[in-house]
Amino acid sequence: MAFYVYENWTHDRARVHVGSCGYCNDGRGTQAGDSGRNGQWHGPYDDRQAAVAVAEKLGRADTKLCGTCAP
Repeated sequence: MAFYVYENWTHDRARVHVGSCGYCNDGRGTQAGDSGRNGQWHGPYDDRQAAVAVAEKLGRADTKLCGTCAP
């Protein structure tokens, strides 16, 4: 199972997702195209602990696990 972190600069947050999450789509997100202005995907990571560590190191004000896929 792969894990990803989405870092959103606009909302100063980071979310950890399972790759199969509908919001993640294996690090591609929900949009057909990405302007790269709001944030970026990090990963894949082989385990949840590694993804959480990366999310915490980003230093965003709001960092947590995705409420939908709950990795």
